[in-house]
Amino acid sequence: MMSRKQRVMRTTTIALLLTCTLAGWWWSKNVNKGTSEAIINEKPVTLKMLAYWEAEVGPVLDEMNQRFQKKYPNIKIDYEYAPVDQYQSLIKTRIASGDAPDLFHVFPGTWKDPFVKAGYLMDLSDRPWVSRLQAGAKDMESINGKVYGLPINQNAIGVIYNRKIFSDLGLTIPKDWNEFLAVCETMKAAHITPLAIGNRDLWVTQIIPFAMAPSAIYRDYPSFDQDMYDGKVTFAKSPWNQMMTDYVDLVERGYFNDGVLSTSFDQMVQLLATGKAGMMVMGNWALPTISAFNPEADMGMFPLPYVKPGEKTYVAVGLSLGLGASATTEHPEEVKKYIDFWAEPENNEMLLKQAQAFPVFTDVHPELNSTLKELTPYMNIGTYHFLDQRWPQGVQDTMFAGIRSVLVDGGQTYPIEKMLKEMDQVFKEKKN
Repeated sequence: MMSRKQRVMRTTTIALLLTCTLAGWWWSKNVNKGTSEAIINEKPVTLKMLAYWEAEVGPVLDEMNQRFQKKYPNIKIDYEYAPVDQYQSLIKTRIASGDAPDLFHVFPGTWKDPFVKAGYLMDLSDRPWVSRLQAGAKDMESINGKVYGLPINQNAIGVIYNRKIFSDLGLTIPKDWNEFLAVCETMKAAHITPLAIGNRDLWVTQIIPFAMAPSAIYRDYPSFDQDMYDGKVTFAKSPWNQMMTDYVDLVERGYFNDGVLSTSFDQMVQLLATGKAGMMVMGNWALPTISAFNPEADMGMFPLPYVKPGEKTYVAVGLSLGLGASATTEHPEEVKKYIDFWAEPENNEMLLKQAQAFPVFTDVHPELNSTLKELTPYMNIGTYHFLDQRWPQGVQDTMFAGIRSVLVDGGQTYPIEKMLKEMDQVFKEKKN
């Protein structure tokens, strides 16, 4: 039988053990992981996100959000899809009305500048992924040395073509514009639509001039954009006039599918995927959609050779997906966790494989498929970014409407010169 002294000592020992156990649990939960993180993890949070990413990354978006919520069970992502043609006006309206989402797509280049100046975008310069970005990618999401968006992938515009059709018709990759027209003529003679196009979706209207301009303008005149801002040059008195003339010429030669203004992006992709068309001028982001329509489709890709014989062809490249945050979000720490999650090498590589796109991080090197591998050597010759990434807001929308109007009847009712003058006017009004 224990003495009173022994009973007291036993009770004291048990109490001390219990205290140490509870202290150890508290230390592990709050100190080792950081007290602030522990508090955050205990509070359920819903982050609202607005973007048009579904069309490009497909199931990766859902998978990424599921993986994120597994890592951070208390943080839920409420994703809202916006069609790409409507996104810019929608996000402006939401921010102006005080209904800004916590997370939203941030276009690279000049698009973000007014949002930064108005204090709408969160400064992400201190995030750990910034030091891993390729210099060009970082620059396109920065202003005054500060980073306001996470660039996620990079795309290129070129001619996606059906390798089987090329083989069956004995065609080779064209190296200049005349050879390209000859390829189109051969396909037309074989009763195959040479070029699929779907200009019912406004954004598609820009793809051909965007593919032309790197060679037609920027290869020999890299300061053209800056000179536009300085008032030294104009769209109306530049290669844009010939570019649009040749765009219309493709229609008049019968190289496009019927109903260029009533065909959608999905329909144009389906024409190529099913072998009804031999080529289309488009970005590599269309490759997953082609595979969805026809998993057996064998596609190659080369730059649009809008050059004279012997000249170098440049490729249009640009950042595609960018993720930023509202500067006024009530959940800044959770928002940063979500953005950082997308930047993790494993997650970024998963997205690149699904989107079949090029990397923006110096430490991410996904295995490119054969289509992208075919285009890569041309990109090493010379590139220029997507044109709207350096334009003032409003110019792109004016171009969309202008190209559609020109293509109604080849510019007879709405001449090319009128379109370019209107683009010049908007550029002048919005550049400051």
